[in-house]
Amino acid sequence: MALPLKTPQKFQRWHAAALAACVALIGGFIIFRSFAATAPEPPQSLILQVSSLAPTTTPTQLKVWLETIRTKHRDTSKPAYIDSIVIQDIAGQDGKLLTDYLDVLTPYLPGGITPAFSKAYLGTVDLTWTGAGSKYIEGIEDPTFREKNITLSRTSAQAFKSRYPTISTDWYITYEANLAGFWDNKIEAAYVTYINSLSTTLSSVTPNKVFMWSPAFWTPLRSEPAWALPDLKTNLNDLFAKLSPNPILNLQDFVGQSNGASTKEDAVAWVNYLKANLTTQPRAIQMNVEQFKQVSGGGISVGDTSEISERESYYVAQNVPLGASWEMRYWYKRKYETSPTPTSVVIPSLTITPPPTVSPVPSTPLPPTVSSAPPTAVPNNATKIKS
Repeated sequence: MALPLKTPQKFQRWHAAALAACVALIGGFIIFRSFAATAPEPPQSLILQVSSLAPTTTPTQLKVWLETIRTKHRDTSKPAYIDSIVIQDIAGQDGKLLTDYLDVLTPYLPGGITPAFSKAYLGTVDLTWTGAGSKYIEGIEDPTFREKNITLSRTSAQAFKSRYPTISTDWYITYEANLAGFWDNKIEAAYVTYINSLSTTLSSVTPNKVFMWSPAFWTPLRSEPAWALPDLKTNLNDLFAKLSPNPILNLQDFVGQSNGASTKEDAVAWVNYLKANLTTQPRAIQMNVEQFKQVSGGGISVGDTSEISERESYYVAQNVPLGASWEMRYWYKRKYETSPTPTSVVIPSLTITPPPTVSPVPSTPLPPTVSSAPPTAVPNNATKIKS
């Protein structure tokens, strides 16, 4: 179409109108891009390990974290929305409530005066195993240690309910596990016994609640020995068929703990394995996106924001929901106290000890590095202090 260039004035008016239209289109595109950039990320949750807060973190600092979540991370239309919280433990080794911190925390839980979370899952105690071997092998197989965990869980849960009667929570199973070692019949049977007994005990305190559990696979599926796979499949099926109630599986991705020896792809491979091989599925399977990394000297530090964001995006793209992430202090430091590429800030009180190697079946010797965890890795509840 030819332009009607009859007079300079008409051309100038046409040129101005065209320019205005272009500006409007560009502005609209910018607004659209800005809106798209702030589209809400998938809801996420955080785990808080109360027993390891002192002495590094004061109750006042904990309140700062909680108030930040309440005021800056509760709008579902904005990124970094926080949906729920897992309180990993509420009592010390003696079963007594850690009230200095719980008195600060509970107003922010459902039923509190300033709630900052839609849901909360309440753990109990994270006891130290002082016997020979591993808490996750010899410890869980020890009936006396299992009973001590259950007794102190009952004591602390009852005390929590009495002190904070308005607070509404579901339950969290604090005792973690290395699921890659569940080819061992004794380990699997011990966990079935323990978790069902604990679930019955906690349900007697507050019934009809959902349970969540956050174990890990210390070994990537690609490294699990072929001889272990048949029994692993059998025993994992037995585990989830017998657990009552069937828990939410908040699977640790194990990337932070293993210092990258396990990858985000490895984490998804185990999720897909469970989906393909379990006849009785957990209530839900979601990913615990670890917010920390290991540093030299056996400590752990704040994770790298870009790397964690990449992991989160990958899990969502693979249709793996984001679950409760370990742990709140590292999430907060990453968001508010570090640059995009944080330097390592070792928290001295949180140290990692190597997990033991699971003993292989006697008839089939296991190469020493095949089914053990990476040398410096531990499960999330291993005294990070950690368990």
